Amino acid sequence: MKMRGRSISAAAAMFGTAFIICFSLPAFGQGLEGQGETPDAALVATLDRFSDWTTSVAFSPDGKLLAIGTYESIRLWDVEQEEATGELRHRKGFARALAFSPDGDTLAVGGYQSVALWNIDERKLVAEFKGHRGYVTSLCFSPDGTQLASASEDLTARLWNVSDGTEVAKFEGHTHPVLGVAISPDGQLVATAAGDEARLTKPGEVKTWRIETGNEVHTFPPHERGATGVAFSPDGALLVSTSLDEKVNIYNVEAGDAHGFFGGHSRPTNCVQFAGGGKLVITGSGGRFKGKNEVKFFSPQDGEEFGTIDHHGGKVTAIALSPNGRLLATASYDKSAAVWDISNILERAGVDSAAAETVALADDDEDSEEILKIGIIGLDTSHAIAFTNLLNSDDPPEALTGCRIVAAYPKGSPDIESSTSRVPKYTEDVKAKGVEIVESIDELLEKVDAVCLETNDGRPHLEQVLPVLKAGKPVFIDKPIAGSLTDAVAIVQAAQHYGVPMFSSSSLRWLVGAQEIRNGSIGAVTGADMYSPCSLEETHPDLFWYGIHGVESLFTVMGTGCESVSRTSTPDFDFAVGTWEGGRIGSFRGIRRGQGGYGGTVFGEEGKAVLNQYGGYQPLVEAIIHMFRTGETPVTHEETLEIYAFMEAADESKRQGGSPVTLESVMEKARAEAAEKLEGQLD
Repeated sequence: MKMRGRSISAAAAMFGTAFIICFSLPAFGQGLEGQGETPDAALVATLDRFSDWTTSVAFSPDGKLLAIGTYESIRLWDVEQEEATGELRHRKGFARALAFSPDGDTLAVGGYQSVALWNIDERKLVAEFKGHRGYVTSLCFSPDGTQLASASEDLTARLWNVSDGTEVAKFEGHTHPVLGVAISPDGQLVATAAGDEARLTKPGEVKTWRIETGNEVHTFPPHERGATGVAFSPDGALLVSTSLDEKVNIYNVEAGDAHGFFGGHSRPTNCVQFAGGGKLVITGSGGRFKGKNEVKFFSPQDGEEFGTIDHHGGKVTAIALSPNGRLLATASYDKSAAVWDISNILERAGVDSAAAETVALADDDEDSEEILKIGIIGLDTSHAIAFTNLLNSDDPPEALTGCRIVAAYPKGSPDIESSTSRVPKYTEDVKAKGVEIVESIDELLEKVDAVCLETNDGRPHLEQVLPVLKAGKPVFIDKPIAGSLTDAVAIVQAAQHYGVPMFSSSSLRWLVGAQEIRNGSIGAVTGADMYSPCSLEETHPDLFWYGIHGVESLFTVMGTGCESVSRTSTPDFDFAVGTWEGGRIGSFRGIRRGQGGYGGTVFGEEGKAVLNQYGGYQPLVEAIIHMFRTGETPVTHEETLEIYAFMEAADESKRQGGSPVTLESVMEKARAEAAEKLEGQLD
């Protein structure tokens, strides 16, 4: 098998020992260059009254506004009315990068030596961040909108506090202009892509960096030529990059190795974005080499190509996907931009409304009767009642409007009395809120767009979640994610296999002040001592049942990177100490006697903070709804598995009399057992 003149063995050598599959399949349909309609996508609008190249595009979070960058100008286009609605005069050369803040109030613009923030309602410049010494080439807001990452031709990427313009971090280590930047869905990592079009013999560079410390995490196997763009998958597990070598590389974020590459383009690939909840990758190409200026759609799992847009007469410089996942905007050196309806391609790829980039309907107005229909599995926990009360309220919080629990399958734990005894009352409680009770999970899935798996007992979770994942429904799994580390690994692997957004978390991740610490309010975190109640349940590993609350809080502020755990245990207390990479130390105290509560002390390079105020369920529910709508998970699978590996290693340390136990040792065993458990179960 050959790949554009390079054998499989040669490609594998280029990437080290990893085996690389080249995805180079024929396109489904080829449109005529310069003409509107293509067999794969319907042209909604052509915007061609530009005097120079269009270099960036971005949709507002509500999908109503499209911003298009060109030389010293950003044009604004009303998506619903299909007409121009304004212009921002940008006196910093080309607007090479655009990014809307998550709340839609602010548009960030990257120009020459400048990051400018515009109030979009007032069409007013409100701030300018200076420090870069070349063009700003790429921008990305953090999921909570408090920070902004920028890439530049000056060989650096930087992280800024949006509120005051403070430079939080400077990521140095590239030897070429940094042309792409992305922030992981959980806000922990920055990814960068670097390359130089003037030095084609030099390989492209792709790196990830930990936001909390500013340290490099991985340098990924390089492109043959300069890297031009980068994007995380919605679950944070994959990273894709574009390049002057005409390929799109696909990497495993956690392992730092190459998963494969797509070789279907015939010109340099310039821009990239995930779609369909992670089931599709969209890439734009064009440039100095022979070939076409195309946009292609393919699977990141096996490289199957689902469509091509061959329309522009010049290099495709940028792409942007609307929040509802159905419209695609393209910008080009042919001095035009275009908007496409890609519904046919999504359908061909098997993407339904639940697995699309957005489940909510962006083109609905406030009077629309369309709602995001959510189902619950398991009515044996108070969380099911709390979530229903929030979502089915007559006056829900603004972030939760347009969502409703519509159906529930009540069966949860088979034998934990404290759980099974709750089911009859909780069933009546949710029925009073208008929730339909169904007889099976399959029946539930026919009625809903997304699922909250609330069964209090972690042991049935793998069995319960598999049909949800197979149906392509985004799913939140309440704590514990499973009754064993093996099942936790199996659930994550199944979610990745089906490309379905999924996360699990305790609500204690949103202790008041915890997210601010994670985002740098006290500088890089050097250590933390957290505590919570820690009642035990004999059917689960000790800390899984209730200690998860305190351990989740610990990882919220410390982040990933724990290497080993030692544990001291008495009938009334547990004390687990973790050692993180770089020598940081974090501890969890589990309390079964005396005054308990939730909280802890966090130590940073610029201060310390005491956390002891619980924020309730609303922040967690808002994070769940955000994932259902966007496919973006607030917690990576990597972090979730590390949390459960920490607790499993703590159990093993107890069995070994308090000796340190590495997380990798328990993960190695769990991976092997999970692979055996899933054999024959994944379609």
